[in-house]
Amino acid sequence: MSTNQEQRTSVIELTGATPFASGDNRLCFRHPDFPDRCIKILREGRARSLQASSPFYKRAMREAYFDDNRREYRAYQQPAIVRGNAAYDRHIARCFGWVETSLGNGLVTDFIADSEDEPAQTLEAYVASHGLDEPVRQAVDEFCEFLRRSLVLTKNLMPHNLVLAEDGGDLRLVLIDGLGLSTVLPLAKYVGYFARRHVEKRIQWFNFRLEWEVSDRSVSWRDTETRFRFRGVSPTYRLKGF
Repeated sequence: MSTNQEQRTSVIELTGATPFASGDNRLCFRHPDFPDRCIKILREGRARSLQASSPFYKRAMREAYFDDNRREYRAYQQPAIVRGNAAYDRHIARCFGWVETSLGNGLVTDFIADSEDEPAQTLEAYVASHGLDEPVRQAVDEFCEFLRRSLVLTKNLMPHNLVLAEDGGDLRLVLIDGLGLSTVLPLAKYVGYFARRHVEKRIQWFNFRLEWEVSDRSVSWRDTETRFRFRGVSPTYRLKGF
């Protein structure tokens, strides 16, 4: 199963609680009953705001379409996860379904902690301090091979959406946000060729982004990204039989 629906009858009180992380669209709180889980809450009015500022051809869609929690929950229903062809919880935060909170419906996922039980460091923060050293290069390689093997579909792999879990002396990348597709036609969900192509493009984009992260950044990411060119599925990838 892609998700484990959490059972709880009472409302979780989060009013006044301090989120351990926040983004433009959501707030993330430590689950008061399960310290190894977090609760993601959509910022009040954010879906409506995104709908109003979207291109005209998207404004006709229901407000729920712009709810990041709902979109993420749907992403966990993708065939690569539901069918369980490959274990995904080593590199993808698990989803436990919905809970009702004082701040609205919340989506519950894994809380990835460091050795001191604090939120695990993001890949972005690690690279800013250590660069692309050997431990993180190995973690990146393992994560990319996982994507090729499992064909789990993601959006562009932003370094701040990946955290580093510690396994003894090794590092392991875990995706905590950015699961699913942002394309209009979800062919990659159902056709193997398009799934492989989609995954390979995200991997190439990811490595391109990491090289920019450790550059002098004299050129902005927006300008740098325009030079990205997808080179298609690599011959090595095809030879592996995927």
